[in-house]
Amino acid sequence: MSAAEDRLREIGALGDTPLDIGEAALLLGSFDRPGVPLDRYRAHLDELAGAAGTPDRLAATLGGEFGYRGDRATYDDLQNANLLRVIDRRRGLPVALGILYMAVGRRLGAHVEGLEFPGHFLIRVDRAEIVDPFERGETREPPALRQMLKAAYGPSAELETAHFRPATDRGVLLRLQNNIRLRLARRRQFEGALDVLERMTWIAPDLAELVRERAMLEAALGRFKGAVESLERYIAMEPAEGPRFEAAALIQRFRARLN
Repeated sequence: MSAAEDRLREIGALGDTPLDIGEAALLLGSFDRPGVPLDRYRAHLDELAGAAGTPDRLAATLGGEFGYRGDRATYDDLQNANLLRVIDRRRGLPVALGILYMAVGRRLGAHVEGLEFPGHFLIRVDRAEIVDPFERGETREPPALRQMLKAAYGPSAELETAHFRPATDRGVLLRLQNNIRLRLARRRQFEGALDVLERMTWIAPDLAELVRERAMLEAALGRFKGAVESLERYIAMEPAEGPRFEAAALIQRFRARLN
């Protein structure tokens, strides 16, 4: 077990309590950048906090002075979900940039949290200001948020209280990794997707959904014995009868492939 894996498993044992989200994201990113020291990236987070000085200059510093922005040109590039490469390139996905803002803002003593806003990751600073890290830290008021929602989900979509619920730090990290996993799976790079899923289980060992996803990736790789074992673990973890029934049916299908 590597030191990074050990630390991520420790994070998983904390459950949904707040954590050093910047450090966790750097550790996750290190698996795709083997041999790259993390010290300069940690120092850069401190540098950003020092340059900002106060929470009210968070967006001006990250989005302005340091030029962090969303990557529209190569949005699906896997580098956009790796915090090390986001720091190198000064651009990334909304959730990766959001983690950067969270890590730096917390260094300044601000309460910075991710939101459960659908389709586009946003952060909230000191329980008041909603910020879009993808757009250089622009503040988003309700009319703009409503427009974003309708653009993504149709003209009948309306803002709901649930859209402004805070996301757990662990949930934000899972969202970051899920961006990588889904892109790899779409490219049929199932081994890589399985590696990412394994890291996700380190930080969320109690999440049944991840065990089911592991079974599906194992099946895609033709590893039906492993898929059956994963589904059996999933059934033991999943409290809802419907999903358990569906998993049992999949077990029968996969066992038939073994014979």
